[in-house]
Amino acid sequence: MIRSYFGLTDNPFSMREIQLLPHQQEIHDTLRVHCQQGGLCLVVGRPGTGKTVIKESLKTLSEKEHLIATVSRTLHTYTNTVKILCEAFRIEFESSAFQCERKLIAEAFSLNRSGKMLVTIIDDAHLMEMENLRKLRLLLEDFLRITTSF
Repeated sequence: MIRSYFGLTDNPFSMREIQLLPHQQEIHDTLRVHCQQGGLCLVVGRPGTGKTVIKESLKTLSEKEHLIATVSRTLHTYTNTVKILCEAFRIEFESSAFQCERKLIAEAFSLNRSGKMLVTIIDDAHLMEMENLRKLRLLLEDFLRITTSF
C-alpha cells in the first residue's frame, strides 16, 4: 500500500543495496580486519546510529571467503547459543555445550586452513547474561588461538 501510494517500486528502507556512511564504512572495514584475526569485538551505540546497517553489510560478505553466523535472539542460554553456532557451522549438536565447543573449535581451525574467515554476529549482545557473554568470549578466543598458531 505504501509503495503504490508514493509510487515506489521497492520497499522503503530495503537492505538490498546497503550504502554505508563514511563512519560506518570505517567500522565495517575494521571489523573485516578483526575477523581475520579472530576473537570478540563489540559494536555498541545508541539506537539509530547504524549498528544494524553495519551488521547487514557484514552479512553480505562473500560466502566463499567468510562463514557468517548470526545469533539474533540474545535471551538464549549459553547452550542454546552454542546450538545456533553449531547450526551455522553445519555441526550436529551433541548432548552438551562442552562437546560442541570442541567441534566448533575444530571446525573453525579447518575453515581457517581452507582460507575462510569467521564472522560471528550477536545482535543485542548487551541483553545477554554476563556469564554467557564471558563464555562466548572465551570460546571465540579459542578460535583465535587456533587460527593464528601457524
